[in-house]
Amino acid sequence: MTQNNRKVYHIDGWVIVPPISPWDVKHKDKIWTEIGYSTFGQTAGQAWRKHCQTNNVYLDSGELSIRIQRWHDRGYRLKQARMEIYDEN
Repeated sequence: MTQNNRKVYHIDGWVIVPPISPWDVKHKDKIWTEIGYSTFGQTAGQAWRKHCQTNNVYLDSGELSIRIQRWHDRGYRLKQARMEIYDEN
């Protein structure tokens, strides 16, 4: 794909986003992009693992499942995302 004579590469994936309060709805795009980018993964599992893992301590599948459920219960959700890379040459 090209955009303004630049080649654009896409990486499709997933991010985890927080719940949005009624007061923050007008800033949802900024909140989701500031928080979601650090959880970007090419699979849903990668995104949740990045979100749940702390201090690079590996979580086994049982512990990860428990943590995902806790975050989900608090309103955090998995959303599709796309990363764009622009070739300036």
